[in-house]
Amino acid sequence: MAQAASKTCEICVSAPGSWYCLDCEQHYCENCKILHSRQRLSTNHEFKKASDFIPEVKSKCNDHNEAFTFVCVPCDVPVCVCCVTEKHNGHKLSQFKDIIVQLKTKIEEDISTKINKARENVSRLEQNRSAFNGQVETVIKSITEEGNKLKSMIDRCTAKRIASIQEKARYESKRLSALLSEHKIAVENANALNNRKISIEEQSRIDGSLIKMLITLNKDIDKLEVCPLPEFQSATYTPKVVNENDISQLLGTFNIRKTETETNIKKRNEAIRKIS
Repeated sequence: MAQAASKTCEICVSAPGSWYCLDCEQHYCENCKILHSRQRLSTNHEFKKASDFIPEVKSKCNDHNEAFTFVCVPCDVPVCVCCVTEKHNGHKLSQFKDIIVQLKTKIEEDISTKINKARENVSRLEQNRSAFNGQVETVIKSITEEGNKLKSMIDRCTAKRIASIQEKARYESKRLSALLSEHKIAVENANALNNRKISIEEQSRIDGSLIKMLITLNKDIDKLEVCPLPEFQSATYTPKVVNENDISQLLGTFNIRKTETETNIKKRNEAIRKIS
């Protein structure tokens, strides 16, 4: 069952009107209901929970307790015959049936307009949502393509950097191999001289020929050059400090315009009306 809007007690005008008197056509709070039921004239009045009851529009004038017979056009309220001669004297009046026809016609037109407008809004929103989803997919595709492009560029730069160090390493490795060969030959020559020394030491004679051999060996030892080693090669790498923000700066930017809320639309329209 439909529920009535929350009302205030029409007697004390302070507490919630949680009860509705069908006979008086008024809302009562719990205390005022008890007092009303205790009065002799209203002891048999019937009450219903206000939350479970939607009262019908009052059919009598509050001021004169007379039935409504006309509608005051400028005041847009129903009036009784007494109201016509008092505060609504001289006002334009209409018959109930005429007002009912006018109201029904207006309601029909208004509800039709609202339905058409709401349907149009739904259609536009669905189209916009579809277009928006398509735009989002396009943006995602563009970001993905740009990311893949950056990855490919990084891969190419990485490959070039690796190729460069490999080329330089091969050159230095050849130099090291050549130097190693030279020092191996020096070792062989030194061993040969050492063998000659041993051979001379094994001889027991002491004469001029021994001295000549020793002098010759000494000269050959002086001729043997063992070069000092150069500074050894080394390979190091210093990584560049890069964070996610640096990577993000390489990508393009996107923008999503937020959907304007109904409240903001009303505020904007109100501001436009004030300016105009």
